[in-house]
Amino acid sequence: MMKIHELKLDTFYFYDVKSGLKTFEIRKNDRDYQVGDVLALSAFKEGSYKHRMRYILEYESVDIHEADTIFFYITYITDYEQKDGYVVMGIEPYAQVTVND
Repeated sequence: MMKIHELKLDTFYFYDVKSGLKTFEIRKNDRDYQVGDVLALSAFKEGSYKHRMRYILEYESVDIHEADTIFFYITYITDYEQKDGYVVMGIEPYAQVTVND
């Protein structure tokens, strides 16, 4: 069953992922990431979010912070040459939500 993993992503990397320049994520594998899961990557800057919002993706709802958020499928996972407990995930676009200020 697909899981949605809500993660913050510093704006320095967020816009590279959003534009398609960066097609991978390196993370500590503390959430049991699996191919087919979705990453909900919310733009994060200066250590805070405003408040949470709820979005429905297929049959699962996810609460996310009020921030530009992009959703990516995990298409590949490897721990080759990574620090202990870390993985590299290949990602492809799923959806995006833009918050209007």
